Amino acid sequence: MDTAPVSRARRIALLVAALAVVLITAAGCGEAARVFLDLPPAGPKPPRSPEPKAVATTTAAASAVPAQPELPPPLLETSLNPDSILRWLPRDHAGNADWVAALKQGLYRPRASIEMLPAHEVDIGAAPFAFDFWFPNDAPDSLMDAFFPHSVHTAIIDCRQCHGPVMRYKDNKIQMSDILDGQFCGKCHGKVAFNPINACERCHSKLEMPEMRSEPELLGTITMTRHASDSSYATGVGLDSLPPARFPHWVHRIRYQCKVCHNRIFEPTAGANVIRMADINKGRACGTCHNGRVAFRAGFGECQRCHVREPVVAEEVHEGE
Repeated sequence: MDTAPVSRARRIALLVAALAVVLITAAGCGEAARVFLDLPPAGPKPPRSPEPKAVATTTAAASAVPAQPELPPPLLETSLNPDSILRWLPRDHAGNADWVAALKQGLYRPRASIEMLPAHEVDIGAAPFAFDFWFPNDAPDSLMDAFFPHSVHTAIIDCRQCHGPVMRYKDNKIQMSDILDGQFCGKCHGKVAFNPINACERCHSKLEMPEMRSEPELLGTITMTRHASDSSYATGVGLDSLPPARFPHWVHRIRYQCKVCHNRIFEPTAGANVIRMADINKGRACGTCHNGRVAFRAGFGECQRCHVREPVVAEEVHEGE
């Protein structure tokens, strides 16, 4: 019987077993294993290479526009003193405050939305409508033709504020007597815009009129009347002891276009709006803006900002009376 193959198999098995013992011993014996397996000496681990930062490759990142520096507010926003505003406002040919010229000169930039945006982000509306035209008069000559600048009006007023409640889109028969009676252009002019009585050449620009014959004034300050349902505040203080609220249009027109309030919040007609403190405190009426975020919060501690007592004018007394 030939036993050579068996001997070789046993030798191979013994060799494999011995090698396994050596590997197991080397794995757990540290320095002995390093010497036995002829490995390099142990040392500190090399620092891990930092992962490369992701590089923005989006279109937005590639075309990012650097932030614009903050710009100072326009001149008319820097004061609440009416004398200063009148001093800074340019004057028209007749001498009235010329808000149109002030707008073109950048003295104020009224916002088209309620939010008080930074000066460099103020949106003063879309491009001007630029449909300016003349209203011809019935006389044979054109001396009394009236000029109407659509471009000026559309810069601050929504089309629907005039067309519909004030003017038809065409075929308006406008008489000066109607305007002086508060109709058509008289809805605003004489109330919050220049008075047509002392500014004839603002519309009838072909007229030759004396210069600087009028003193400028800030139109549109309203002293509100109290509603019959108002009796007292929660503190029990009678309303008669608190002056009526006053609303200065000029303060608001410097900062906002007319269409921000009219007709979104208020009807532009005297007596059409009933405003109560309860509504303001709930964020309606004046409280839409006067909430402590857009403008000062209306309420206790700020009462004197609106409830301003009329200045007392001393009567002239002549000697001997």
